[in-house]
Amino acid sequence: MSITVPTNIPSGDRRTILVSLPSVPAPLVLVDRDGDVWRQVGVTKTGEPHMVCDSPSDPAEVGSGESDPWTPKAIRAWFSPVRTLGGAA
Repeated sequence: MSITVPTNIPSGDRRTILVSLPSVPAPLVLVDRDGDVWRQVGVTKTGEPHMVCDSPSDPAEVGSGESDPWTPKAIRAWFSPVRTLGGAA
């Protein structure tokens, strides 16, 4: 028997076995009271979602947010009410 020839596979139990894989978390997307969309771009040092708003309705609010990253808790405190893109937050 040669293991290099695919037709020489020993017979036996050849059932397909389904395995469950952990789900990949979808990035968080929030919409604030002004209609600005906040999307998750990573996590902070403390493990909270790091959020950014690519195009805020107020141009004065444009910034990198690196010194004090926006988190969902901070967004809710400043721009409440906040909802997810699909419904209530």
